[in-house]
Order: sequence, then structure tokens, then C-alpha cells
Amino acid sequence: MIYILAFIAVALFIVIAFDLSKVNTQKDIENTNVDNISSKTIKLKYGHIDVSHDHVNISKPKLDSDGFSRAEVYDESTGKFIEAYGVKEEVLNVSGFTNKASKITLYKERKDYSAVTRLYVVLTIYSDSLREIKSIDKAFWEKADDGDWQLKNPHAVAISTTGRFPSTEIEASGTATIEMKANIFTVGLLNRSGFDVFKSNDNAYLRKTIELGFRYSLY
Repeated sequence: MIYILAFIAVALFIVIAFDLSKVNTQKDIENTNVDNISSKTIKLKYGHIDVSHDHVNISKPKLDSDGFSRAEVYDESTGKFIEAYGVKEEVLNVSGFTNKASKITLYKERKDYSAVTRLYVVLTIYSDSLREIKSIDKAFWEKADDGDWQLKNPHAVAISTTGRFPSTEIEASGTATIEMKANIFTVGLLNRSGFDVFKSNDNAYLRKTIELGFRYSLY
């Protein structure tokens, strides 16, 4: 009987040790996942923006000449520019409202050969003990350079991720078309970059449909 009880005790000890090992391993996995998620989030001066790319380097946010807190994302292995994000806050004077009100302008930027485009969203923020998004004022595309090309068929939308306001997080998305005249030096290069070549009135043009999207959170 003593030997049987000793055997049972040893068996229980092995089972418990195995279970504890599994728990510790699971904790390590969860911590690793949390670290991976946080490494894909850019903390700008006003809030956070998620980055959907793996194996990237993210520059430290800096204020640019237009007052935006801007962060740039580069491919980790090639150093190639992928995209950039910017955010700017402007204080508003709202009569009859005791809390602080401000306007936040966000953008996500991409570059296709020489064409630089941005998807913008403008929000109204109210602040008391808690900062909240009161409304989405507009979402729109803009050219971000003075190049000889056109931005056509822009479509943009932004929504609260909770489906209501006030909110602390929004999601924006949009599509547009880049169009420029082609020449003998650019057709081959741009065609390999996803541009399509077409003719109109004996002129050659390059066209590319692009899309952008991002999720922005105050916290």
C-alpha cells in the first residue's frame, strides 16, 4: 500500500509540473503576441495609428513644417519607403461649451513612382476628464506634391468603429486613380510598378488605381 501511495504521489507531481509548464509556455506566447501587436502601433503626438505591415522600421514621429506629427514606415530589409502618417491638432473656440474642443487632422501617405497621395480625415474632439471623438467632419484625398499628374475619381469614407458617437476610435478608407502622361523613358518603369498604359487622342497615358486605409485611436 505504501508503494502504491508513493507511486500515485509521484504521478500527481509529474502531472502538476507538466500543467504548470504548459501555463508558463502559454504566458510566454501571449506576452510575445502582445509585444508584436504593440510594435505595429505608431504613437503620434495625438493618439495611435495601427500599421498593417510586418518587418518594417518606423521612424520616430517629428513635427514637420505644416505642424503635423509625422512618422514614416520603411521596409526592414530594403529600406524602401512604404507609407507615412501624420496628425495635427488645432484648438477650437466653441461658445457655450465649457470643455476643451479641438480639430484633429489625420493623413496616411503613399508614393507611386513620382506621385505622392494622401488620404485625410478631419475629426472634432471634446475633452473633459476623457478625450472623445465628437464627430467625423470629412474624409478626402489630396495630392501631396506638385508633380505633373492628376488625381481622379477620389472616394473616401470614415466611420466610428463602435458605430456611434462619441467614440475613441475611427477607421478610414478610400480609393482613387493616378493618371499622368507617358513618355519613352517612363512607360517601362511605371508599367512594372502597377500602372496601366492607355492611349487617348494619340497621346499615351499611365493610370493606376490606388487605395489607402487606416485605424486611428485616441488611446
